[in-house]
Amino acid sequence: MGDNSNHMNDESISKESGILTSIESLSQKGNSLLNKGKYSELEALLANEYNDFVLHESHVNLPHLMEIAGLYIDLGEESRNKTCVEIGLQIIQDKRSLLKELFNECSIEYNIANAYHALHKIATPLNQSWFITPEQAKGDLFSAKQSYLKAFKLIDLNSIDNLSTKVLTNLSNNLNWSCRIVESLQYLDIVLKQNPDFPEALISKAETLNFMIRRTHGGISISLVVEIYNLYKKALLQNPTLPIDIEQSVHYGIGACEKFLTENNFDLGRVGDELELNQQEFEAHSKELKFYLNNFLSLSEHSLYCNCDGAKAEDLMIGYVGFNVTDNKIVELEHLLNRIKSEFSFARRQLYEFKTSKTEDIIFYQDFGVHEIIYGVQSEKIRISFRMCFGILDKIAQGILYLFDLKKSNNENVYFESFWRNPKAPNGRWENFNEVQNIHLTALYSIACDLSNHNGEFNFYKQWRNQLEHDVFSLIPKDSNEQEVLGADLFSKTITIEEFEDKVFHLLQLVRASIFSFAYCCREELVKQD
Repeated sequence: MGDNSNHMNDESISKESGILTSIESLSQKGNSLLNKGKYSELEALLANEYNDFVLHESHVNLPHLMEIAGLYIDLGEESRNKTCVEIGLQIIQDKRSLLKELFNECSIEYNIANAYHALHKIATPLNQSWFITPEQAKGDLFSAKQSYLKAFKLIDLNSIDNLSTKVLTNLSNNLNWSCRIVESLQYLDIVLKQNPDFPEALISKAETLNFMIRRTHGGISISLVVEIYNLYKKALLQNPTLPIDIEQSVHYGIGACEKFLTENNFDLGRVGDELELNQQEFEAHSKELKFYLNNFLSLSEHSLYCNCDGAKAEDLMIGYVGFNVTDNKIVELEHLLNRIKSEFSFARRQLYEFKTSKTEDIIFYQDFGVHEIIYGVQSEKIRISFRMCFGILDKIAQGILYLFDLKKSNNENVYFESFWRNPKAPNGRWENFNEVQNIHLTALYSIACDLSNHNGEFNFYKQWRNQLEHDVFSLIPKDSNEQEVLGADLFSKTITIEEFEDKVFHLLQLVRASIFSFAYCCREELVKQD
């Protein structure tokens, strides 16, 4: 968004109070015109501001230029004006080397991501039935995701600031375009845990839950509608001056929730009691279950919107209420899903035990003093957890091929991150995927792109997995100097155990999202047959 003035490096322009005042004034004017839909006035204002910058270009005016660029991008998205977005993007790209002296990398990538996401939205006709194929998940949508993920990797999730809040919220919205519902909800929950009154995240979560109802065929419950209703109401309370189109959408959502709840004999005056009861039921869960729920590692569909008693049953399956299984293929796929869930359960249990209990080891390991490498049963748990993830993903890839009756070549190894367009695969696989019209298949492809050796922001995960399996991948204590570790030059990788732990959490969450999307992908095909 346009407010970038708080994301400069610490020593940059703290003494330039006049500049800060000018930026704040432009931000307030620009956002006011945006909210009122006065697009022509804002475009004229930005053109004058930009021309003035060009005439009096200097280092100290760069923060003002960043604000202009951000507002151009916001204006282009709101008014569906591609030229405005391109102007804002070009400003940032042309001045990037200078902007890096004043702004952190996270802020720059965030604004670039906003521009590419806006270009994708503008290119999508308003009257088009909302759907994108794997092929359409590339282009500007992919470029936006790449920059959001670059910004995401620079965030400290334990200390969410203003910029982090915006990055996570917009990353969530971007992932939703590829139907990555589980991750979208996860990032919004992280935001709302730190900032429970952030209107954009409240509205985005409500819209994502509505989207989930339409796209997953998982049914609708009182708890789900109460959650959506509460999110809309809270957003309206926190920001009664929302942009006109968003305000209309919120009021429509509230009305739809009230109608459903009333028709199901739910007293709207009990919403607060219902939410409080849900929290009490969560507190009564076992320590292990709360660990999985708090860290987005549950396989309960109910847990996607509520952690009450309903989240106890981790009963994700392909079939749904009212469906009669007659196709043997579905039975086979449910069997595969059981195997996948079992391996995931074991992988996350290793992480849980690593975090919560100490396993004694009777083997003696040579002590090298400060040049320490961590050995033993305890560390092996977290290493096993990471290594198992790619085996689970590869089984999902096999399931996709089976679901869509696609063959593999005799000498083809099916890997989740690369089987989509593997040159060893039989001709036509990619074309078949793009003819399927299953949005959850697109979600799985989008996740695979993040892990791909070709431009994947998390492609190093597969490298780590191979090093853990075949080389010497060493974990060292926090604050250790990798260069001073005895024998470090003999090891393929050396990393602090704290950093590795963070990545294990993230990879498990990515696998969990893939498992949900695989189940939903199979379920979508069931619906077509029903």
